[in-house]
Amino acid sequence: MPVSLLGRRVTVTPGDTVLMRIAHSEVARDMGVAGRVMPVKVTEGKRPMAQILGDYAHPFGGAVTLGEAGLFSGTEGIHSDAIVATHVAWAPTASPGRFYVFTDEGRIPNPFCLFEEARDDARRLGAGVRHADTRFTPPFWTRFAPVSLDARVTYSYEVQGRNSERRATLWSEKFTDFTSDEQAIETAKKLAAGWGYAQAARDAHVLDDTGIEPCLFGGRQMLWKG
Repeated sequence: MPVSLLGRRVTVTPGDTVLMRIAHSEVARDMGVAGRVMPVKVTEGKRPMAQILGDYAHPFGGAVTLGEAGLFSGTEGIHSDAIVATHVAWAPTASPGRFYVFTDEGRIPNPFCLFEEARDDARRLGAGVRHADTRFTPPFWTRFAPVSLDARVTYSYEVQGRNSERRATLWSEKFTDFTSDEQAIETAKKLAAGWGYAQAARDAHVLDDTGIEPCLFGGRQMLWKG
């Protein structure tokens, strides 16, 4: 589940775009953005500035100082406790809940439903994987949280037999206590013989202790249905 960073001390680097609550500075009040949650890009250069972004990722007014936006610069770098999410981008065509491969050139547009497929493709390309979500972002903005290629993947199973293929009805039976694909498929076949229809699915759960999201849903794979 996506985690808000608001209230935590988060460090950013020039070039990053974050979603943050704008400080109640005099400049922000004059711009009409004080207290609003908006995307902000930290500019690069000898003196980084904060560029507030509006619709279509266009600049919302001119760049302001870091402090006017609610960012602070010190010996530990640029930081703030008003950041809601990092790694945000204007991405109106992104699919929330999917995994994307990111190369040095940027995001490959085709998403993956399964983390393992995205991970394998990223390893082949020497790239990285990020998970897309829009829980905290404005319309058409997406947070792409990096996921370690070495993240641990665990599985759970769901096998259901029912008297209708198109939808679950009151007349159904479901089991989840399995440890292998073979067990789940075998049970689904037995349920299909009695109920008329059954399916077996495997859900992946991504455990990434080093990432922004320690636990992510890694996608559902249908093992058998009939």
